[in-house]
Amino acid sequence: SVLQVSLDEIIQKSQFVFEGKVTSLETEKNSQKRIHTYITFEITDIIKGEYNSNIIKLRFLGGTVGDLTLAVGDMQYPKEGEHGIYFVESLDRFQVNPLYGWSQGHFLVERDAKGIERVLTNKGLPVTGVTDDVSNQQTAAGKENTLSLSKGVVRDLSVAEDAKDNGGLSLDEFKKVLYQRMGKSQ
Repeated sequence: SVLQVSLDEIIQKSQFVFEGKVTSLETEKNSQKRIHTYITFEITDIIKGEYNSNIIKLRFLGGTVGDLTLAVGDMQYPKEGEHGIYFVESLDRFQVNPLYGWSQGHFLVERDAKGIERVLTNKGLPVTGVTDDVSNQQTAAGKENTLSLSKGVVRDLSVAEDAKDNGGLSLDEFKKVLYQRMGKSQ
């Protein structure tokens, strides 16, 4: 189980945040018979952190080698050719999923019919807005919000309920929000 996180938390606790494109996937089995999928990205923009190359390879647990498969529940691997924004928890530690909050740290970028790059969740639902962090707000009953499990979306993002819904935040609008939350100008 993964806890649902706020946008501020995912920004603050990710060591590295970048926009990029998946260029390749490789799956390998190590000497302990663990299978890992190595995903290579071409970095097009660094939003947070530093990296000395425009290519990064991230390791995810699981995958298929020959007739042997290691499946990790709810793992959503970035796909070859995918364009997105990725929140990497740590560049130094190996983790089951290197993206902060699993699918919460994995956003897709796709062009709409008008040619505008839009930000979507990793399940393809348009991100339509950002609300204030709800972690410190009171519920209607006057009690503090309790921790909740993730459904794959950062808690203070508004998301269209259907992938057919047009619109949503443009890539530039989404990145502007990220920079504002980090206290930086774009």
